[in-house]
Amino acid sequence: MLEALIRRRPHGRRPCRGSCLVRGAVALALACAISVAPVFGEEMPVPPDIQFPIILRILIYDRHLESRFGAEIGLGVLYAPADPESVRAANAVVEYMYGVRGKTVKGLPVKPMLIEYTTPESLDRSITTRGIDVLYVAPGNAKNLAAITRVSQEKGVTTTTGVPDYVRNGIAVGVGRAQDRPQIIINLASAKAEGAEFDASLLRIATIVK
Repeated sequence: MLEALIRRRPHGRRPCRGSCLVRGAVALALACAISVAPVFGEEMPVPPDIQFPIILRILIYDRHLESRFGAEIGLGVLYAPADPESVRAANAVVEYMYGVRGKTVKGLPVKPMLIEYTTPESLDRSITTRGIDVLYVAPGNAKNLAAITRVSQEKGVTTTTGVPDYVRNGIAVGVGRAQDRPQIIINLASAKAEGAEFDASLLRIATIVK
């Protein structure tokens, strides 16, 4: 089912050009994901280097992408500083993103930034001062989810994660694992509350939670 996402593009959209994430790169990630063993424990069953080509591709299917984001996409990678697993996962995400510097989403460059979660107020300030458009919530933030999603919805920031349970508890978009393959999970209510509207062609192949 996920391979269909690679072949399709949202209706009425122009295909990506230049250094945009290409279908082949995502297809390769999906192929590598088959039967891959979890690296970050059961909490995050798909490693970041396989999650992120999928997450970046998902963003293209937001019908409001161009109107919501500016000249670049600020990607905040949110982690719990006291949790070693959270720190390790966040570093892996940023390392991956720096490894694919120059890739774009619908022509917009992606700028990754590490963000420590301490309080909702500090998260609110970071989103404003650092220009964050998309928030990736690393493992170790289970107890912070209510506060994180409250801020993300107030600020119109799309939340993403590699922890499936987080999507069931309010994060908008996640990548999980089903039958040894990556699985797109979308919390429709959360996505809409954050200002995203995903194309039906994506929703047909995603697992939807409400």
